[in-house]
Amino acid sequence: MKKKKVSAAKKIKQPQKPKIKTVIFDMGNVLLHYDATRACKNFARACQTPFLKLWLHFFTSAVEKAYTRGEISSRDFYQHSMKILKKPVPYTVFKQYWNEIFWENEGMNKILVRLKKRYPLYVISNTNDMHFEYIKSEFPILKHFKKLFPSHQVGARKPEAAIYEKVLKRIGIRAEESVFVDDVPKFVRGARKVGMHAIRFRSNEQLMRDLKKMGVRF
Repeated sequence: MKKKKVSAAKKIKQPQKPKIKTVIFDMGNVLLHYDATRACKNFARACQTPFLKLWLHFFTSAVEKAYTRGEISSRDFYQHSMKILKKPVPYTVFKQYWNEIFWENEGMNKILVRLKKRYPLYVISNTNDMHFEYIKSEFPILKHFKKLFPSHQVGARKPEAAIYEKVLKRIGIRAEESVFVDDVPKFVRGARKVGMHAIRFRSNEQLMRDLKKMGVRF
């Protein structure tokens, strides 16, 4: 008997799009834009302290990392910061300088309105208590999310595997059923390492294109 020829089209297994059940967003420079240099400039001017010294303390130090993991309180962070300022400021002024660095990403609200009709939305963000409370009070865009997972409440920071894994466990979604959106390459890689799909955010238009390629519906 002659064997039936199998067409080339049947031989080639077409890649399937992932079955996405949730979209998880970073906050800074995705949902909201921010400029951390604003804080340092305000402190440098008001507290007579060099910009670089402030930058290293506020955004790269062990104290900052402890604060974003929730290991120290806002008051603790304030007290640590007072030690490096030549001219200290009251706590209320400190919070003002520290917080007023954000503005909303125009157009993102419309994307979230469409997405949340089909998917539960979540946030994973490296942030701290002062920033988080300020953002919640000032930016209604967070109302679109089912739950928020800031690093200081989770007790871990991106790109540590623990933060992604803890969130997935809490929301009851497998890694391969989720897509994570972040503007920082190493945070995107961190998500992929635990099995999540991930997109590096560059613009609203690019994000929509990449989500559609994954089979995410709007």
